[in-house]
Amino acid sequence: MDDNFADDSVIQALIREATADADVIGFILTGSRAIGATGPDSDYDVVFVVTDEALARYGETKISPLRGSTLPPLVSTKDMWHEAPRSLQLETIVAWMLPTWAEARILYDRNGETERIFTPLRFMTPARSKSAVADFYDDYLNGFFRSLKCWRQGNTLGGRLEAAQSTDSLLNMLFALEQRWRPYSSRLIFHLHHLARQGWQPGELDAILLDLISTGNPTRQQALMRRIAALLAERGFAHVYDDWEGQIDQALGWVFAE
Repeated sequence: MDDNFADDSVIQALIREATADADVIGFILTGSRAIGATGPDSDYDVVFVVTDEALARYGETKISPLRGSTLPPLVSTKDMWHEAPRSLQLETIVAWMLPTWAEARILYDRNGETERIFTPLRFMTPARSKSAVADFYDDYLNGFFRSLKCWRQGNTLGGRLEAAQSTDSLLNMLFALEQRWRPYSSRLIFHLHHLARQGWQPGELDAILLDLISTGNPTRQQALMRRIAALLAERGFAHVYDDWEGQIDQALGWVFAE
């Protein structure tokens, strides 16, 4: 049990529910509370990990335990649900849920199985990371090139939109470089420190992202691209840049009025 939640009466009550039910092998906290980013609208997003047999039984009988039944009526239980080892395999999880499991906090683990289940969900495998970086790098190069083409043609709206859209590929790429899933945008600020080994100073990447989505300034995009290209070459991905056969070099040479 994480001592950070020792004084949380809701968490304590839910853990007691979990330990009292033989079907439950683990109790997981997800969402903003899992990373210590609670606010006035924070719910209790929790998962009761049950055995495969129990989850199958719930489905067959259409009857499952009411979780949170010991909580005060004012505490919402709408974000409390069940999972099982079979449903928490990497190959069965939809991609948009991976950041949820990467952030998850295990607050109760009956026999160690819950930790074994979640370990593969926290980070990408080296092979998956390598493939993801290459794909997202190519996507980012495409967004950069399309944005600068728009700026060169006097298409400010297109230039800004392409720049803003490129941030998603950029973030996916940067996090994949560290074998991490891209966090949800609402919690991105709590995860940017994981990219520090790439050379970003505190607050620097925040400012770059804000500039990309708000102005899409082409000259600053060029400066960023040079930095990204150097970083990716250092990490072994120069071939992705080279596959553009000089088009990115050409775009880096364009001059824009400030």
